[in-house]
Amino acid sequence: MRTSSISRFCLFTLTAITFSQMAFANEALSQAERNALVKEDIAGTQVLSEVCPTLIGKNATFEQNIQKLIQTNLKAYSGQNMTFAALQTDAEYKSLLADAHQTLKETSTDEQKTVCEDVLSYQE
Repeated sequence: MRTSSISRFCLFTLTAITFSQMAFANEALSQAERNALVKEDIAGTQVLSEVCPTLIGKNATFEQNIQKLIQTNLKAYSGQNMTFAALQTDAEYKSLLADAHQTLKETSTDEQKTVCEDVLSYQE
């Protein structure tokens, strides 16, 4: 489930909640596939939380929006209670996080900054 396209990375990051909700509406996805999408969304969000303070400065609103995105996605995880801390030790999540880091390296700084600004202005 490698995320190799820059546009896909941005799509997942900026519309993590909407995408996940639409995907969950598709009954053809198994619980494992839905959970993998949640993990992928959270991994993209985590990468943004790591890089954006360098690009747009430390910002309390940005940090709050990152936490909102993570918590909203965690609520969509089915089968068991999942926490952000537990994801950090999950093998599949670690792989998705590595993919998200690689995708970030392939993304221009200007595009990264735009995504960071979109997260900053995110409203539920």
